[in-house]
Amino acid sequence: MPRISIILLGLLLMFTSAGAVVLGGSTLGFMGYPSHTCGFTPSKPFNPFSFTYQWRVDQYNMEVDSYNSRRRQFISCLQEYLDNAKNDIESIKEKMNEAIDAAGY
Repeated sequence: MPRISIILLGLLLMFTSAGAVVLGGSTLGFMGYPSHTCGFTPSKPFNPFSFTYQWRVDQYNMEVDSYNSRRRQFISCLQEYLDNAKNDIESIKEKMNEAIDAAGY
């Protein structure tokens, strides 16, 4: 096998192994089902080295409040994505049942 063919085969295998491969047809298109757009999981605030000063306590409490708020928003966004995905699955199942009924099974 020529060297360029080996390189091209390697690149092809590398790109196809990055995601799930579906054997057979699909109506989802080239990119598949869209991923969520909720961003990244919020990072927990770091514990301060000491709580000897009130301003450090206040700052840490504000960081925890901010983290909790961002986490609630993130979870809410993910829940909406999952609910929408479940609705899509139900719509697909309905269309599958319609096709089965049309075939007379």
